[in-house]
Amino acid sequence: MVRKFKFIVLFFVTAFSAPLIFAAEKPTDKDKGKDLGAIPNYGISGSARLTSNFIERGLSMSDNHPAFNALFLMHLGTQFKFGFWGSNISNLTASDDNLWIKYVAQVFVDFQQSTKMIFYVHEDHYYKSGVRNGHRFGLKIDYARFTTQIESQNNYEGTNASAWYLNTKFNKKYSEKIGVELSAGYTFQNSTIYNNYLDLQGVVFYKPAPTFKTEFGITLPSNTTQFGSRSNLGYFIAVNFDYD
Repeated sequence: MVRKFKFIVLFFVTAFSAPLIFAAEKPTDKDKGKDLGAIPNYGISGSARLTSNFIERGLSMSDNHPAFNALFLMHLGTQFKFGFWGSNISNLTASDDNLWIKYVAQVFVDFQQSTKMIFYVHEDHYYKSGVRNGHRFGLKIDYARFTTQIESQNNYEGTNASAWYLNTKFNKKYSEKIGVELSAGYTFQNSTIYNNYLDLQGVVFYKPAPTFKTEFGITLPSNTTQFGSRSNLGYFIAVNFDYD
């Protein structure tokens, strides 16, 4: 238990220290309007993703089968967006083998051109059974090549127990079109059914156009037995389209 607590503290401090220190620097009057995106933006944006295996937090949400994800957002100015996200799923129980929809609300705060904070709320709805319906509150901080995320969830994997998720990502471009993304996440929750676990993921991406990207990724959670085949070493190939 002491070793697990030390790991959580070390992960939290490492993931959050650099972004928060940088974000604390207030922009000067000279920076306002140039870096903060002062031009009003009332419109829509979205994305679509076709993947050979829908993996989230180290687990296959499509039970190692192909999936299609889609996101649609309405913009109310530069800082607030709301809409919905959806994907086909195949996990937990046979009665839950259908569709996952999130109602999404996001608030954006730009500190500098390379630093952005996003606060979000997700309302989860699963069809057909609704066993895992619930809500999530989260915070993301983008700082240069790093993204740090912390999220609270009230119904972890249908157990009616709360959970927290911490994640940090690092991305590097080797050219205008090719790059890599490495991430580490940790799930700790209050259910008596599952154990806390670490998930690691590596992705190589090719982006020939601003709105189009292909990915090849590999992921592995630290506990490879408690979720059955969903938590095996996972691979995926994905195609992403963005609209803004």
